[in-house]
Order: sequence, then C-alpha cells, then structure tokens
Amino acid sequence: MLASAMWQTQELLHGKNSSVAFPALLVSLASILVVYCHAVDTHGGDPTKTFLALIVVQMLPLVFLEMKILSCPDPVSMLSRFGTKVLLMHAGFLALRVCTWPLLEVGLGMCNLAGLLCVCAALHWGFCFRLTIASAYEHRDVGGLTLLALVAAVGTELLDFHNVHSMLESTIFAASSYVEILAFVPAVWMVHQTAKKSDVMEISAGASVESQSLCFFAFLVSFYVMEDVVSAFRVYGDEPLAAAGHVVHFLLLLDFACFLLAHIYNPEKIQGQLLRWLPVSGFV
Repeated sequence: MLASAMWQTQELLHGKNSSVAFPALLVSLASILVVYCHAVDTHGGDPTKTFLALIVVQMLPLVFLEMKILSCPDPVSMLSRFGTKVLLMHAGFLALRVCTWPLLEVGLGMCNLAGLLCVCAALHWGFCFRLTIASAYEHRDVGGLTLLALVAAVGTELLDFHNVHSMLESTIFAASSYVEILAFVPAVWMVHQTAKKSDVMEISAGASVESQSLCFFAFLVSFYVMEDVVSAFRVYGDEPLAAAGHVVHFLLLLDFACFLLAHIYNPEKIQGQLLRWLPVSGFV
C-alpha cells in the first residue's frame, strides 16, 4: 500500500495535474523569513539572514526538478542518470566536513561521518559506483562544481573584511555550504537538457531501478532528518528563524521525494516499458 499512500499524498499536495503550488509556497515562506530577518536586523551582518538566503537558493533546484522532471520522456531513467552525481556531491561536502572535523565541526560531527558512510553505501549498492579513471571522467562535472565552490569560498572570505574567525575555518565552512547548495545542480542540468531535447535515456547498467530509487531517497531523507530536523531542535531556543528555515527546507525535500516516488511507483502513470522496469508489486 506504500505506492498508493504516496500517490494520495502527492495528489493532496499537488492536485491531479501535479501543480507546483505547494513547493512554491514553501520557497515563498523561506523568502518571507529572509525579508523579515532583514527588516529586524537593525545592526546589519546577522548570520541568520545569510543562512536563510542560502536556504532559499538551495531550495530552488528542487522546485525546478518537480516542475520539469515529468516533462522528460522517462523520469525513472533520469533518476538513474543524475542520482550518482547528486550523491557524489553530497559525498564531497561530507568528506570535507569529516576531514576537517578536528579543526572545525560543521553540523554534527558523528552525523557527518554516518552520512558519509551511508552515501558511500548508496553509491556502491544502489548505483554500483566504482571510483576509477573512467568514472572520474564521466562525472567530471561534479569535480568542476566542487572546485567552483572551493574557489567561491576562498573569494568570499577574502572579501569579508568583518570576519572575526580564522580564514581557514571560515573557508572550510563556506566551501561545505556552497557544495551542499550546488548538490542538485547536476540533476537540474540533466533534466533541463533532456526535457529540451526530448531524448530517451537508458537506465545505467548495474543495480535495478528499485535499488537506485530506494537507496537515493533513503539516504537523502535520513541525512536531512539529521541536517534539518535535528538542527532545528538544537537551535530553536536561540535562533527560531533559523530553525524555521531548516524545517521549510526539509519539508520541500520530503515533498520532492514523495512527488517523484509517487510518479515512479504509480501504475496509472507508468506506460510501456516502464511497467517492466519497476517492481510495483513489491510496493502494494
């Protein structure tokens, strides 16, 4: 009954025409938080305002994916193609956090370590990813985005003349944040190009679509429970606006997961070969 429950939830939030009104509402709420924080910041330089603005930027790719992914000839193959890249982006900033943990703790140290292990497991068993020269070349765009985030972090910290923290610590924190913000950009680019060209992509060889989708969303939802929900509880007393930003971001991510899985596993939406790819019976 899981597939039916997800579809009913998706219809409740998006309607039968898969409207993006709900995710747009969440982005609007996050934007209102930014405006309100700016209005009450009489002294300027409030880090909460910057954090909320980054939350809004991070939410935009998810809204775009909900708008465009169903325009692709085969949404399931898109998940198969961009899933590896999105997980690699997450592995990148989690590895940065773990490696610099003795110097600077970004988020929760143990959660970062657990998240890194989980994303590696999702890549290995869900997408059969192996780190080779060929795979590094195939996913060179991930490396390019990571390098861009690192350069941007160094640049912004060099231009921040009011920074009271050490240059190294600030750069590490900024780089981790920027890579996380860019985590879904490879998915946005691939979906945009595929929807534009109406290309039909083949599912990557290796694991089944069931394993890929379950591993992908199991990692994302569980990681952002720690990243957003737990963090919201931690900072609620001191920074209620930041806590609200965490919650809104998590709701959008959860909506994205339910939205895509509902369309993947809903038999009424699956046509042609898609019926043979998905183990619908396992979700009924």
